[in-house]
Amino acid sequence: MKAPTGKSELLAPAGDFQTALSAFAAGADAVYCGLADFSARAFAQNFSDEELKLLVRYAHAGAGDRSVPRKVYVTFNTLIDEANLDEVIERLSRLEAIGPDALIVQDLGVARIVRKHFPSLQLHASTQLVAHNLEGVLALREIGFTRAVLARELSYAEIESIAKRCGEMELEVFIHGALCYSISGLCLYGAMEKGRSGNRGKCPYCCRQTVKDEKAAYPFSMKDLRLGADVKKLVDLGIASLKIEGRMKSPLYVASVTKWYRQILDGDRGTVRECDLETVFSRRTTELRFDGGATSPIDSESLGHRGTPVGTVKKVTKDREGRSWLRFHTLRALEKHDGLQFDSLTDEGRHFGFGIGEMREAISRRNVFEVAAGADVEILLPERHFVRSGDTVYCSMSNAVKRMFPMPSFREGDYPGDRALEVEVTISASRVTASAAGVEVSVEGKFEPARDSSKTAAAVERAFSKLGGSDYRLGKLKVTDADGLFVPASVLNDLRRYLVERLDDESERERLAKVERAKDDCREIMESNAEPAASDCNLPKRVIKLREGQPVPQGSWDEIILSSLQLQLPTSPSPTPTPAPTPTLRLSLPVWNGELQFSRLRSRVKSLVREGFVRWECSDLATLRLLRQLGVTDITADWSLYAFNSAALAELTRLGVKRFVASPENNFENLQYLAESGYAVEFLKQQTTPLFISLHRPASGIGDVGEVSVYERDGLFITAKRQAREFKVPEGAAERIDLSWDVPDDVGGDAE
Repeated sequence: MKAPTGKSELLAPAGDFQTALSAFAAGADAVYCGLADFSARAFAQNFSDEELKLLVRYAHAGAGDRSVPRKVYVTFNTLIDEANLDEVIERLSRLEAIGPDALIVQDLGVARIVRKHFPSLQLHASTQLVAHNLEGVLALREIGFTRAVLARELSYAEIESIAKRCGEMELEVFIHGALCYSISGLCLYGAMEKGRSGNRGKCPYCCRQTVKDEKAAYPFSMKDLRLGADVKKLVDLGIASLKIEGRMKSPLYVASVTKWYRQILDGDRGTVRECDLETVFSRRTTELRFDGGATSPIDSESLGHRGTPVGTVKKVTKDREGRSWLRFHTLRALEKHDGLQFDSLTDEGRHFGFGIGEMREAISRRNVFEVAAGADVEILLPERHFVRSGDTVYCSMSNAVKRMFPMPSFREGDYPGDRALEVEVTISASRVTASAAGVEVSVEGKFEPARDSSKTAAAVERAFSKLGGSDYRLGKLKVTDADGLFVPASVLNDLRRYLVERLDDESERERLAKVERAKDDCREIMESNAEPAASDCNLPKRVIKLREGQPVPQGSWDEIILSSLQLQLPTSPSPTPTPAPTPTLRLSLPVWNGELQFSRLRSRVKSLVREGFVRWECSDLATLRLLRQLGVTDITADWSLYAFNSAALAELTRLGVKRFVASPENNFENLQYLAESGYAVEFLKQQTTPLFISLHRPASGIGDVGEVSVYERDGLFITAKRQAREFKVPEGAAERIDLSWDVPDDVGGDAE
């Protein structure tokens, strides 16, 4: 359900427990966090099961102020190999027991397992699923997701269009933080070139790396997203959740950014200013395409934290001892040990900076601990420095800002578990019995009449209220004490402990039973392939995929995939020397279909289907849904749908896919599984794999950029190597030659 107009959730990142506490203290309505595995930020500190359990209790109890319950979402947003499915099922079962408010998921196999076996866990679709139009959002809703995290590349007009027509589906929109150059979910650079996949949580940040190019040092490095007051436009649309990026960031960063947006949303001028955020961490900023994308979102000149501008270097002087002093007029109050940074670069190419060690008033030369905004100040420079007259001076660390956000405290015993127990205690002369949730325990003994039987019920309540450290809290309590007997506190405490232990044992038994059912389900898919795509489709052995205008290479092809809607069939450069069967033709849909252009795509595909083109290849869930709505039944799924495991294959088969293309990210062990799965799977034999697929022109322009080339195709900027990759294919499996991503011949060697 969309948020009521005027109320949207402020969602903050939490890389560890302390950061989560800081986010809630700063006004977050919810946090999202990851576990040590299956999280798209594998290098964040992340959470243990025990820490997550504590955080969920803390949040649901109101996160310190105990006013309104807060929420915790867990990222489970990586792709899953078949070999990891048992571990995934085990992890999902433990998450269900902990009870976070939702899982953020990329892998469709994980979504299927959750829906079938752990349905109490709500599903949120990760931005890695590339929901960039209404069709994609509706497809996710039909699969069982209750919320879609929209692609960052959407404009306000596109978000508005989706929000008005998505019905009860919740939408989540990024409002602040780091940006990827490639469309989320469509970056293969790290996986193919560095052996570290962003789809597996191990992104090596290839878009931040320097390139040996005279036009731009960092041609792919994005500015940070910062919507600021424009978040109110999203609130007015009823967007359910406003998301801050940053699970790798510090508690101070998360607290300051969260507080700033809390002030904006509440209409409170507050104490935190935009310039305060910049002292904690700040790249140059952009609204990306939210405001129409009139300016480039790429900062090709600098990398990393800059700080907030506080002045311009007037001059650098030397005193009698030969020490260098920096003089400038500061626009911000400064104090000793604050950090300063400059535009000038060190020998290593980094922006020069240092912490203030000695500071004095510019006129009196009197040493001071702090200066007010508007003062002329002199600051002692390091013996070796790179400061020049005219440089901008940035405050890159402010102790005053750090003091705004003291670390919140947390006492585990103050936050009992989420599960409310209805407990019944019965006292007799020889036994005390406690029962709850179908479990009964007892302690035998000899219990005498109480001196004051009216106090017995209160004593029982005191004992059973001490559930801190367990998953339970006391709900209703019924005490039956017909004979007015006295039970020592030690006996009541033992009784409570035995009850909790039995309840835990029963919960564990039920959890393990669920785990086995889920594993059996996956094994049945593997062993019997109850929903085989191969039985419905003759699997061609040799397939070639081309884009419009490419000639068909010589050879015997069972099928040609044409990545174009223009329907100008490719022609062979020369007649084949021997007669060959005429290959079938399949049309492939683009990987990105903008919301405002989707109706045009629908009309074009509908027209082609009427003309008799019945074989199609989808690129994402949106195009899969479109084809099904138009009655197409012969549908293949390209690698961009990432079917890595039996559960994902089964889910896509249920949705109408007859044939699959294995992702180039697969290791050979997983490729071997796919070949033996019983599903109709093609394996890439050759492909010029797209490393980046982006809506943004790099700062270097079109052409060769270092070791890669950039070209434009269908409104997208594709980064690839000129040399095609060769892949190992399982013996006897169907092969695909994918030439559709080849760098065009007319893309010059020098970037334009």
